[in-house]
Amino acid sequence: YYCNNTGNFTTASDYAKNRELVLSSLPSNMASNGGFYSGNVGTGSEIIYVLSFCRGDSSNDTCFKCIISAAEELMVNCPNQKAAYSWGTGDPPCFIRYSDAPMYGVKQTIPTLKLYRDGNIQMDLDQFDRIWRNLTEALAVRASMGTWELKFAAGSTTLPNLQTVFALLQCSPDLSRFDCDSCLGECINDFQECCDGRLGGTIEKPSCIFRWDLYSFLESNTSNLPPPIAAATIDPPFLPPPNAQVIN
Repeated sequence: YYCNNTGNFTTASDYAKNRELVLSSLPSNMASNGGFYSGNVGTGSEIIYVLSFCRGDSSNDTCFKCIISAAEELMVNCPNQKAAYSWGTGDPPCFIRYSDAPMYGVKQTIPTLKLYRDGNIQMDLDQFDRIWRNLTEALAVRASMGTWELKFAAGSTTLPNLQTVFALLQCSPDLSRFDCDSCLGECINDFQECCDGRLGGTIEKPSCIFRWDLYSFLESNTSNLPPPIAAATIDPPFLPPPNAQVIN
């Protein structure tokens, strides 16, 4: 989770009541809207906006449990911040943003969570990177062409050493096709900049996510997994990009 320091509210304020209402009702709203929800509660200076989605391979039960946990986490750990973000605590993860400013259609790429798995690629790295790029960039385009309910793509390719690369890319479905492709492109570049040559990893931003590995990690294929991701960094601060625009 990440608590924004751009504004606070008091526990007795209408904003506090509205936040409790919007987060407590989020699981049911998510369930009735296919795993994606955007809405608001309140008026004037007390209005709060929320946007949430689950990873595209999540079952309904996994999504529901993750949203409940993430909402509770934000209530406890961001007690008076007017804006905050959670990646959730489960696998597959889920994503919640709330703010006192509109978020629908706004690409947000900060903060960024970077995860990688210990170990290094055991083949020519230039050759691997070309294959890896071809797969991930093709999936980014496919994900960006999704609907207002789901912008998600997963796929795989076989390496010359007969290992298989699996990848998953997803955007918050309120993004435009252009912003989705741009957000996922940043994820792909971020991983190469921080973790090129590692055996697998994840980049998670408020508006998009990217994961790849040398085993199938979709929720329907969870047996015989290798050790969990071993290292993580978060790039602060949690501030909206200066050129963010709301798409009407």
